[in-house]
Amino acid sequence: MAIARKDKFGIWTVSDSINVNRFDLEGSITNVIKVLEFLKSEAESKGMVGEGYLDMCIEDTYYNGKELVIKYYFDRVETDKEKDIREKVEAKVKADAAAARKKKAEQKKLKADAEFAEYERLKAKFGDM
Repeated sequence: MAIARKDKFGIWTVSDSINVNRFDLEGSITNVIKVLEFLKSEAESKGMVGEGYLDMCIEDTYYNGKELVIKYYFDRVETDKEKDIREKVEAKVKADAAAARKKKAEQKKLKADAEFAEYERLKAKFGDM
């Protein structure tokens, strides 16, 4: 599950990425620009919000090799499935917090009860029999 966050405009966004074949970025400047424009259009078709960025790094491979890894990172609007999952998690967290508050209030109420205080005193004095 991706982590959704609310941006300054009130839209829930998720980070996403597209792997770029390093061989696509070889050749003339015109061809590289076309590949980059294609990447941007792919991200926009996935619901990109704002601008994305390219990340290029060298990663280790098998047998002590190195490989250039290129990714296009961007933020996109969350899907309906992601929204449903997020809302279910938020509802569960809210319900758990309400149950914890209710349990704490009941314990506080019991502690104020004189009979319960006597029970706790006797339990401490004689222990569990």
